[in-house]
Amino acid sequence: MAALFITVAIIFHPIISRYQLSYLILLVFGLFFGISAWIKKDFSQFVLAIFITSVLSPIVYYFIILDTNFSFEKVGYILVFASVGIIILNVYWYIHRGGFLFWNFPIIVVFSGASIALLFTSHRPLDFIFYVGVATGIVLLGSGLYWKLFGLVIPGTLLVGSVAGIFFAWGNPSPKNALVRTGIMLVWMALGWGLVTVFSRFRTLKFLWWPLIPGGVFAMVGWGLYIGGNPESAIGFIGNTGSIGLLIFGIYILLLRRGIHR
Repeated sequence: MAALFITVAIIFHPIISRYQLSYLILLVFGLFFGISAWIKKDFSQFVLAIFITSVLSPIVYYFIILDTNFSFEKVGYILVFASVGIIILNVYWYIHRGGFLFWNFPIIVVFSGASIALLFTSHRPLDFIFYVGVATGIVLLGSGLYWKLFGLVIPGTLLVGSVAGIFFAWGNPSPKNALVRTGIMLVWMALGWGLVTVFSRFRTLKFLWWPLIPGGVFAMVGWGLYIGGNPESAIGFIGNTGSIGLLIFGIYILLLRRGIHR
């Protein structure tokens, strides 16, 4: 079948360029290679086929077929195709071997965060810090919960809260003074500490109270700085952040109840 396609492509070679012909041959070879590996249940061969179709082929298409100029959007699309390829690899393992390849999860999440930053933002450094940082935090958090390593849960939640605080405090172009921005950043960091207590329920049945000490300090200092810099909006800000805190506490209560019944 592949030989037939190559023969047809050669016949129509005068109306397509040699680069397009090379891309088509590479793509079809990868697809048939993957189908053959799926039928034979050859995992190593299927990994090679995924690499050809979801990584090598998009690189050839975006940087050779279209043009050779570099752009962030092209890299973003390549990361999207690579993520889809890894998901397909996971589906293969689930169907033929049972279970999931958890080591795929960090790669997919980080690639997804980077592709969002490359495709849907203005490519500011803060955009990359936010999306890639949140993705990395989710990877650490998910890995800690999966392998029951609380040492990964803590940096994961703190990283999510910290990069969110930096982004929402300093990424807004509207004029705000430094006190307001610093207050917003510290309150987000406080929420990150609160998440440590919430996700501790997956690891222990005891109340983990010590993260609330730095979290409470960050929250009080953040609220104080925000009130000092923008007193007319202080009530709304405290109400909104307090609602998020109550939501986190409600999730913790649900996990506590789940632990008691267990």
